Amino acid sequence: MISQGTVIVTGATRGIGRATVDAILERGGKVVAIARDVQALSALEASSAKRIRAVTADLADVSRVPGAAKRAIQAFGRADGLINCAGIARYEPVGAITIDSIEAQMRVNFVAPLLLSQALAAHLRGRAGAIVNVSSTLSERVAQSTVAYAATKAALNALTKGLALELAPAGIRVNAVLPGGVETDMLRSPRLRPGESLSEAELDDRVASQLAALAALHPLGRLGTPQEVAAVIVSVLDRAWQTGSLVTIDGGLSLA
Repeated sequence: MISQGTVIVTGATRGIGRATVDAILERGGKVVAIARDVQALSALEASSAKRIRAVTADLADVSRVPGAAKRAIQAFGRADGLINCAGIARYEPVGAITIDSIEAQMRVNFVAPLLLSQALAAHLRGRAGAIVNVSSTLSERVAQSTVAYAATKAALNALTKGLALELAPAGIRVNAVLPGGVETDMLRSPRLRPGESLSEAELDDRVASQLAALAALHPLGRLGTPQEVAAVIVSVLDRAWQTGSLVTIDGGLSLA
């Protein structure tokens, strides 16, 4: 199974990425962890020195992504899978969306996964391997102030299907997992109106209100956990006859 081999994980130090690292280690695999936080990466690598290798890279600088991919593949001398967890979201209503914001989200959420997948595919040709992209239910069920973010995740879905078709003859599977609302730092980012400024206490109240409102949107009545999503990601990584799929885990959000 791929999860028992060597897997590259982006966004590996936080949220779903970190939970995915732990899930792979539990299955006996090795992880090449990619993230931009040097201190957090060092701590992660030290937690399992024989089975984790750290590659520091800011995926927003897409010119450096091919080099990061090369270092990731060389870390253990091989790679069997790739999980693109890294992502950024800017919560901006129409009228406040900027070119810089669009480009930043597109680079991390779409261009970096494309370039990393391309590099891994070249490495894997002739033997089985798998790629899982972490998308979002927002790619199919949009919400206020998420226009640009949702568009980048919809692009990631299209990338998933295109890669799956093109790489199938080489035995490489490509799927995406679409989580609903998950308790991560990204979801705790306060959603402010343009020009709005709040005190620290007001920000805490805003975030608490946001999380409660988001939880209420899910028929199961709560947000997901990174560990619940990671379990699905690793399961999809290992399904030998599944490719080109968009797998939803959202507490029923898509039903509402």
